[in-house]
Amino acid sequence: MPRFRAHFVDANGRSRRLTLDAVDAASVVRHVEVQCRSHVLAVERASGAGRPPGRLKVRGQILLAAMDSLELMLMSGVRVNAAARTLADCSPPGPSRRLWTEVVRGIEGTGSFAEAIRPFSRVFNASIVGVVAAHEAAGRLPEGIHNARDYLGQMQEVRRESLRGVAYPALVCAAGLASSVVLCTFTLPRFSKMLRDIGVAKSNGLTGFFFGLSDVVVRHPVWAAAAPCLPAALIWVAFRPRFRPLVDRLVLRLPLVHRAVEALSMARICITYKALSESGVRVVEALEHCAVAAGNSVYAQGIRRVVSAVRENASIGSAFEGAGVFAPEIVLAIKSGEGALPRVFGRLADYYTSEARHRVVLALRMVEPVMLVVVLAWVFGVALAVVLPVVEVINEIH
Repeated sequence: MPRFRAHFVDANGRSRRLTLDAVDAASVVRHVEVQCRSHVLAVERASGAGRPPGRLKVRGQILLAAMDSLELMLMSGVRVNAAARTLADCSPPGPSRRLWTEVVRGIEGTGSFAEAIRPFSRVFNASIVGVVAAHEAAGRLPEGIHNARDYLGQMQEVRRESLRGVAYPALVCAAGLASSVVLCTFTLPRFSKMLRDIGVAKSNGLTGFFFGLSDVVVRHPVWAAAAPCLPAALIWVAFRPRFRPLVDRLVLRLPLVHRAVEALSMARICITYKALSESGVRVVEALEHCAVAAGNSVYAQGIRRVVSAVRENASIGSAFEGAGVFAPEIVLAIKSGEGALPRVFGRLADYYTSEARHRVVLALRMVEPVMLVVVLAWVFGVALAVVLPVVEVINEIH
């Protein structure tokens, strides 16, 4: 990506330097003169290239604000390359500015906004590119930007609900693991030494277990240091393509969370289909994008079965029924509304977006007491392991 280094004099007369992503040197000069209110001495091309397009990420709120501004400029008659250049000049330094700078260069090179955003797969996924490309081909790019912006907003809302469901259990597990390491590293070894110093040789089974665990931690500090990394390692393994289907099937069998996972996946599928179908994308192609956006391999595989059945001239409703994955109410809605599928999926998207929020809250309310019982049991066990030897010593004295 183009990056420039500017040498300028600020309003206080001090010589300063700035490295900035920009379309060309003239954009750097305008930024320094307008934003920094300084006088430019020299501008030169920097050697750094920044992140590759496929790895660049932009914060959600900044991206939505940029899409809103882009839609308004296009509706006012501004050409798409000039509108993207304005976004690049007005964006704060960082990933957002890098994104729109490269988009401007892509538009000027290919003549297509959809092709310009295609390399940024972590910002604009294939569904968004499909929506924009369909409207751009029909000469309705502002409407395509509007639909893509709505799609991004809805998917971010679903993603927030997913993170909300994971955040509390992850925080409790991290806090419990950290406190356990502190107990096993500092508290229990000192208490064990104190008991040996006063001549206590035997201990009950519970105390022996916790003292033995503490001894293992003290004797093998490398393993103790690696223990906090174990949950992150397990999550990394769970998201590997080889193990992801197994993990997704196990999650759908958990009694407390499977309904929340179902609602989140169906919200993604329905939002994606609605956005693509309203943009004029064909049914099979829209369903293929839905399989990618499902977020759960079980539902993704179910959508792929639907695609295979439709290609064999089956109806959409019977294909969803034969997939064997989707709830009866989904199958009923699709079978009864095959003549107006965009409207059906739009209503299902609204329903499952709301239902995802409700089911995540319900799952958290059910998980919280379970985790609280586990934490209390661990704390109670440590307390008994410390108190019982003291009681035994007092009994022996009497």
